[in-house]
Amino acid sequence: MENSNPQENKSKKLKPIWIVTITIIGIALLMGFGALYYNYRKAKEKTYIENPKVGDVYEMEVEDGFYSTAKVLTIRNDSVFVTYNNMKTDKTEGISEIDIDRNYGLFKGAYSKKKLESLFAQDSIFAINRD
Repeated sequence: MENSNPQENKSKKLKPIWIVTITIIGIALLMGFGALYYNYRKAKEKTYIENPKVGDVYEMEVEDGFYSTAKVLTIRNDSVFVTYNNMKTDKTEGISEIDIDRNYGLFKGAYSKKKLESLFAQDSIFAINRD
């Protein structure tokens, strides 16, 4: 004979709803914290680009589909002098693997602070690492 107690049947039906609800709330919280962290990181990097320091490493798109880094060597007035990484990668995730001192060569470049801010605003410079 089947159990015809309505309260038992009702409690069995609510369990999947709670699991779905908790999962949705968890995903929403993770997305919210992710968005907050992204905004915090971008605001911090904006101050880095406005006030560069020797040793800053700019993660940047060097050509369509390829990414590399540039390290700040010196700063004079409005000019920022960098050395470029000899290596490049086709994935932004792999950029930390090529950011090694021996990969930086003799090829150097210079940017004005305004140009750096412009590259950052266009996401050509998409991350700034400062020790």
